[in-house]
Amino acid sequence: MSKTLSLYRLQQIDSQIDRLQSRLREIQTLLDDKSELQHLNERVEKAETHQKFSDQVLKKAEVDVQNLHIKIEQTQSSLYGEKSHGPKELQDLQADVAALKRYLITLEDRQIDAMQESETAEADLQSSKAEFDTALNDRDARDKRFQQEQGVIRNDLDRSFVERNAIANAIPKTELDLYEQLRQQRRGLAVAAISDNSCGACGSNLSLAQVQSARSSGQMILCPSCGRILYGS
Repeated sequence: MSKTLSLYRLQQIDSQIDRLQSRLREIQTLLDDKSELQHLNERVEKAETHQKFSDQVLKKAEVDVQNLHIKIEQTQSSLYGEKSHGPKELQDLQADVAALKRYLITLEDRQIDAMQESETAEADLQSSKAEFDTALNDRDARDKRFQQEQGVIRNDLDRSFVERNAIANAIPKTELDLYEQLRQQRRGLAVAAISDNSCGACGSNLSLAQVQSARSSGQMILCPSCGRILYGS
């Protein structure tokens, strides 16, 4: 096997390793990202706080209405009781009863509003919990798929590294060092296949002599534009 072909095969394996490792990082980022669940959980907590506050407001409204009913009954008992009242006192008691009944209407309206708000808050809480539970179940299923994919990728990586080591060990140190240097300088791509008499990496046109040398010469031919090792099949 020629040195250029060995380097080209090494490049293919390294590119595959790069893709697999990139996918592993991407999966791990997705697994670590809990922002959606945190947002939904915060919504549930906010809904719980609102629901508790609404219940407190409703209970107070109910107590206020109940206490006012008692006060009206007491005032009416005093008004219509056996005890006699003077005209002025009687008039004052009648006015008190009328005022209390008017205020009762206000309190009952508040109670209705509080009841409706409590029902709305309870519905929002249940909706938030259901949305969170659905998202959690979907997340668990998705994470299981990602974890299975991680296992497959790690197995592929193990095989790729074994194959890489076998090829790399057969390449002379000088050529391998150049390859590694170009990999660092050219974003991981050190070897470019010739396509339509052009460098497959940068697209620069190559002369026929350069193409023929890359295909037949025992020496490595570099792209005159990007400096990558040229491989001609």
